[in-house]
Amino acid sequence: MKEDVNSGYRAGVRAAVKIAPNDHLTVTPRLVYQKVEMDGWNRIDVYNILANPFTTTRPAVRLGERQLFTQIDEPFTDEFLLGDLNIKYDFGNVALTSITSYTDRDILVVRDAGALTSSITGGSIGLPERVYTLDAPLDDATTAKGWTQELRLSGGKDRFRWVAGGFYSSTKRDYGQDLLVAGFEALTGIPTAGKLGAGKDVLYFSDLHYELKQFAAFGEGTLSLTDQFSLTGGLRYYDFKEDRTQVFDGIFADPANRPATIKANGVAPRLIASYKVSDSTNLNAQVSRGFRLGGINDQLNAPLCTPQDLVTFRGRDSWKDETAWNYEVGFKSRVMGGRGSFNASAFSMDIRDLQVIVTAGSCSSRLVFNVPKARSQGIELEFALTPNRHFDFAISASFNDSKLRSTLTSTAANGTVSVVAGIEEGNRLPSVPALQLAAAATYQWQMGRGSLGYVTGTYQHVGSRFTQIDDHAAGFGTVNLLS
Repeated sequence: MKEDVNSGYRAGVRAAVKIAPNDHLTVTPRLVYQKVEMDGWNRIDVYNILANPFTTTRPAVRLGERQLFTQIDEPFTDEFLLGDLNIKYDFGNVALTSITSYTDRDILVVRDAGALTSSITGGSIGLPERVYTLDAPLDDATTAKGWTQELRLSGGKDRFRWVAGGFYSSTKRDYGQDLLVAGFEALTGIPTAGKLGAGKDVLYFSDLHYELKQFAAFGEGTLSLTDQFSLTGGLRYYDFKEDRTQVFDGIFADPANRPATIKANGVAPRLIASYKVSDSTNLNAQVSRGFRLGGINDQLNAPLCTPQDLVTFRGRDSWKDETAWNYEVGFKSRVMGGRGSFNASAFSMDIRDLQVIVTAGSCSSRLVFNVPKARSQGIELEFALTPNRHFDFAISASFNDSKLRSTLTSTAANGTVSVVAGIEEGNRLPSVPALQLAAAATYQWQMGRGSLGYVTGTYQHVGSRFTQIDDHAAGFGTVNLLS
């Protein structure tokens, strides 16, 4: 038993300088570097197949609060570099801004995959204890590099203000996993070396390369038709392309060398109307279209899948863009002689091709699915008040009713129809709490010349929510220890 397994350190440096050779031009280069090293991986297993109170073949173990069962150390390192250059030039009525950035990140994680490995070697294959208890370190390595460039012009005259520009990014990311179970081949006689990168005793191997390029052009303008009423209209065109090469090998994988490409483009508009009722109250209404880019799924671990799960999850090579139309109305006001504020809004969002992460059953894989229809609607309220110079407080509340409006099903060979991973009309969207509340109050007083004392209290309530959509699935949380 070990204590304080997640100790570590974080160190970094940030430097920036602003250069202004004249009244029109400013140049600001910046550099940020950070390195993190930890002795443990930041996760907790509440159940471990190798150490639990229900086992009949191994000594019973009851893990305490925040206790883990691991057979190896789990170090974690994360090294990050960011450099950017911000250039601004003021022509008078028009301002030019250029932002260039470069990022470089290197992450290495070692995780104890003994529980997962033993569920296959001891459970699915039925090998003896001396095999399924072998150390199983899973090495995760990620490197990512990216360039971005944004160029925009902004200006305005009289009752019209505008901004227009373009954005480009290029990102390359390499990700690989290596599951080395030393001694597996000698104890079992099962050949483990593959042809695509898996060496001896490497039961799972992956080498993934991603290259993503994006381009966008955007523009937005605000026209003040009167002193009270204004309209804002905006448009964004986006175009992206992702190339991916996936190499999988090992007896836990479906060996393959699979290149793939996905492309998408579209337009995202926005229209905002604002009306000034008085000096203290503004009304706003907005209609906008948002999007989330699609992508390419990792390959399914087909050798581990049951026949039914192969029918359900095979062929999901990629997922489409997610789009949403958002409709919102609200107001912002100053109250009680300007000492307080009260804001309220209501929204309704119509979502198409919602992207949800599902666990692919017995396949030990995760995939992204598109759900044809979903919706989210709710209200948000905020109230703040400073009755005197010593005391202020604020409260806020939001209610969000978010549900699926489509059902995805799978048909087995015998004709049985079942719902896929809890994706059923009426189920709540993952990670979205229905109710959130927050309150904060501060009392402050003058302690002396140049000194101020204060006491602050806060309260926050976040309602229940599902982590992912297949938490809704029938039998979720039930583990059949005999299969």
